[in-house]
Parts: sequence; structure tokens; C-alpha cells
Amino acid sequence: MKKKYIIIILLVATIGSICILEYSMGTFSALTFDQMKYSQSSKVTLPPSTPGGSYLGGSYDINGTGRDFNILLALSGAEKSESPLDYTSDGLKVKGHVDMIKVTPQTINYLLLQKDTKTAMFNTILSGNMNMTCAAWNGTSQFENNGANFNGTFFINGVVTDWEGNYTLTLEEGRIVITTDYFYWSKKTPKNKKLLHSVYYL
Repeated sequence: MKKKYIIIILLVATIGSICILEYSMGTFSALTFDQMKYSQSSKVTLPPSTPGGSYLGGSYDINGTGRDFNILLALSGAEKSESPLDYTSDGLKVKGHVDMIKVTPQTINYLLLQKDTKTAMFNTILSGNMNMTCAAWNGTSQFENNGANFNGTFFINGVVTDWEGNYTLTLEEGRIVITTDYFYWSKKTPKNKKLLHSVYYL
């Protein structure tokens, strides 16, 4: 069975975008944030998924009002080398909702006193969910940061292959690290699941 890494890479990039959302939300009280409109655009560079592979570049746009947000992630030229079942020039579209957010004393300490936005972000309590669509597949994800651990789960429903697993975000020497453990299997042979472990540095 061919491993279609592009789908997992797209998932990883989307998870990374949650961190941007968490930072934006963590600087406001939940009541204030519920009324606020926000948007952010940035370039993104994703590491190769296999040894000797090439980096992927693109951009993402985040737009939302309060707890509801949308993400559009596009990878430049990826549609030329990927199956149209996995990726097209329309990119990955995400609709998400933040169920709960809570600013902690650590959030304020790292953000205002130490000017360390990434550590402040990881100390902001947050939970929510996302629905993803791209090319011919769709997926869902639940995520939660309890202030000590930032974890999530996902399921991707593909045309030929399905994926299901979990991910953990950590902060190591100033870099966001996403560790994933997931199963993938052919719809024709769902009992023949294969387990993969991947680590991505953003």
C-alpha cells in the first residue's frame, strides 16, 4: 500500500496553525474574544516526510470570529506531483470551533513579563475541534491543551485509504514539535492496519 504522506503533512500543518490561534486567543479574556474578529496570513515551510525528501512551501490564512475559525492551507505546486485524490490547487480547508479557553497565570507571566509567546501559548488552556476537507478526502480532529499536555486525535476518511491516530505538541528549544502515532489501512482490507510513528519540527 502506498503511503500518502501529503495528507499527514497537511494535518501537521493544520495542527501547527492551532498554535497561532491559541496565542491570539490567550491574549484576551474568553468573553472579549467571543466578540472579536481576527485574521492572519503567513508563509509555511514543511519538512520532508522521508529521508532525502524535499521541503514543501506554501501559505495559510486564518480567519474567524470568536470561537469559530477557518483555515485555508495551500502548498505551492504540490498538485503537480500528488494524486488529485490527495491534493489539488484548492488546498486544505478547515472549519473549527474552540469549545473552551482559559488564560492562566503562566500565560500572563510568559507573555507580558518574559515576552516568550510560544511558552505562553503552551500554558493557555484550550480545547476544540476541526473538520477538514481536501481534494477527495475529509477528516476530523479533536484537540486539547490542559496547560501541561497538548494532545489531539484525528480520523481521515480517504477514497482508498483511511487514517486514525493521535498527536502531541511539545516545545523543545524554541521549536514546536509534533509527534504522531497513527494507523492507516486500505478500505479493501480494513483488518490489515499498519502503525506509523512520525515526528515533525515546525
